Amino acid sequence: MDFNTWIIFTVTIALVIAIPGPLTLLMVNSSINVGMRKSMPIILGGSTASSILISISAIGLGAVIAASETFFYLIKYLGAAYLIYLGFNLWMSSKPANEEGQEEAPKKHQNLLLKSFTLGITNPKDIVFFIAFLPQFISTQESYATQLAVIVVTWFAVDFLCKVLYGILSRMIVGRINSVRKTSVLDRVSAVIFVAAGVAATI
Repeated sequence: MDFNTWIIFTVTIALVIAIPGPLTLLMVNSSINVGMRKSMPIILGGSTASSILISISAIGLGAVIAASETFFYLIKYLGAAYLIYLGFNLWMSSKPANEEGQEEAPKKHQNLLLKSFTLGITNPKDIVFFIAFLPQFISTQESYATQLAVIVVTWFAVDFLCKVLYGILSRMIVGRINSVRKTSVLDRVSAVIFVAAGVAATI
């Protein structure tokens, strides 16, 4: 991959990644509730999942999965079920402040690395997207392994940076709102969106 192609690839994936999705919503919600530092596992888990899916797609396994209707729909419905689970869990764990005005121990923010990784790795639409997208930037005249490494590292870096920016912006926007009640409302709105996304994925 020459430098000009890499620039085009980087700009293109930045625009794609910038479109808010379930992982972005999870990142924004967590950043607002527990802060950027504690939300970093979400970024790592989601970006790692995307990098793995890119690698799978690039070496041809993505085409096999897409060609197998049973396997494709199995992953699709598992991903949808997990979205619904996250939404239900977020709704049920949304609690008011205690007498000192502090939130209860936020169990919903535990295992964020596993949550974000599972959410990312069970998205079959990403596999289909990568199958269609990657060939536009891969040259048969250059080392395939080198190009794959550049693609994976670039995607991981851009994805990581984008989610960090979403987290920072979300903190800036709500930084002046020190209200547990409003945070609880945000949790429930996010929960509804997660469930809706999960239901929509099965249609």
